[in-house]
Amino acid sequence: MSREIVRVAVESQVAQAAAILGRAFQNDPLMVYTIPDAAERARLLPEFYFRMLRFGVLAGEVYTTASPMEAAALWLPPGVQWTRERVQAAGLHELSSVIGADAIARFREVVGHEAQARERDMTEPYWYLLLLGVEPALQGRGLGSELIAPMIQRAYREGAPCYVETEQPRNVAFYRRHGFELIIDGQAAGTTGVRFWTFRQPPKRANVT
Repeated sequence: MSREIVRVAVESQVAQAAAILGRAFQNDPLMVYTIPDAAERARLLPEFYFRMLRFGVLAGEVYTTASPMEAAALWLPPGVQWTRERVQAAGLHELSSVIGADAIARFREVVGHEAQARERDMTEPYWYLLLLGVEPALQGRGLGSELIAPMIQRAYREGAPCYVETEQPRNVAFYRRHGFELIIDGQAAGTTGVRFWTFRQPPKRANVT
């Protein structure tokens, strides 16, 4: 049965969505590298994603399934600006104190490498799927597909490509099923051991069914 998809706008919804993302990314390779201790990861990730989602509400669009909330997605629009005002309003400047300076350095080591690839490969305006997470017990039931379908359709209508990165191997087949074409299958710089994949969905061939 199809779920209602709603846009997140209020703080209480942000907190609930962040808790879902924390559980969804508990075993994600990037987050395992960032915060190696499992108990610490479970404790800190909701705070981490709370700030990410607040930025999404300010600068992009955050969507969840409704009644009950079971998944969350954060999209950033073409030309989004990570301004100081938005970063501070979202609390992203506090991440080093939230998860620790060493952890944020490890995180930035990987995402910085991904950002370089993104800037090189995406030269036209695009919609960026920054986060997508589903409650672990409900994964594999189509919730993620339902959640991202409206934005994929919107990007198709606007004539803009979509872009996404993942460090989770099982997500590769998922994004390919949704019309995303693989750009990079690579390794983050240094000694991280984190493998990542990047995808672009050309607007003229977007899968909107």
